[in-house]
Amino acid sequence: MTNRLVRVREIYNYFALECLTLNLLFFILHVSYQNIILQLLKYIRMNAKSAGKTDIGLKRKINEDSYLVAPDLGLYIVADGIGGHRAGDVASRMVVKIIEDYWVEVKKGKTPAFTKSIERNLSTEKHLINSISFANAGVYEAQKVREYKGMGSTVAVLLFEGNFIWAANVGDSRIYAFDSGRLSQISEEHSLEAEQKILGLKGPNSIANPSFRHILTRAVGIKEKVDIFITYIKPKVGDILVMCSDGLTDFVPETGISEVLSDFSISLGRKVDILIDEAKSGGGNDNISVILLEVAEEKKRSRWFSRKRL
Repeated sequence: MTNRLVRVREIYNYFALECLTLNLLFFILHVSYQNIILQLLKYIRMNAKSAGKTDIGLKRKINEDSYLVAPDLGLYIVADGIGGHRAGDVASRMVVKIIEDYWVEVKKGKTPAFTKSIERNLSTEKHLINSISFANAGVYEAQKVREYKGMGSTVAVLLFEGNFIWAANVGDSRIYAFDSGRLSQISEEHSLEAEQKILGLKGPNSIANPSFRHILTRAVGIKEKVDIFITYIKPKVGDILVMCSDGLTDFVPETGISEVLSDFSISLGRKVDILIDEAKSGGGNDNISVILLEVAEEKKRSRWFSRKRL
């Protein structure tokens, strides 16, 4: 009887060990599978056709807008030098250049020189916040030069990472997503008008007063530090992303923008031209900058890239 019990216990222990081994094996395979998927996702890169342009408009003597279309970096920027301030054109160009230079270093796998003493191995989100913060610091520091005193800029940024896109902004330059005939604002508005609209304020000092329309509550370079709005989106193939300065949105209603984007018989570049022409027809009192991106699946990585900055 004793020998039989010993034998039963040995068989039990054997199968218990086998079950434990199998469970451990399944766990390892499951974790490995998840890691493989995560690693593969890093190489699934969303692709987009793009077109961008800036125009001085009909009333301004200089163009204070700047923009960047850099598919090799997955980076797209619109910056609008603050109207009525000195050297707004200088500020917007500085913002675009500093952010671009930052991401050139990051894409090379290098730590930007100005971050080496701070933190390494940053996430893409933190890198994007850093790049805009350094642009803010650059413009703020430049104000020590007398002719640049008081300058500043808005900024709107799209950054592709894997199968989604980071969106960030400061000021009133906007980012939209056009999906299935619907135009949705992705960016956050940082103006007195927008804040009063959220609060539902009415009266002589409300949003109805045109003098408050373009007063910004946030801008790049005006203060030592800047508060940045950041989010991410996962657009579908065929969706169109719109980046623009207020030279477009002040003179073309969202319904008008949607109408142009809905016409699939014309190219992306032609749509940019039409939107700028519509802004001019609506008054053209400001500089106008527009970038359009049509999302597509990445089929093949190319060794040849283009970059456009103005």
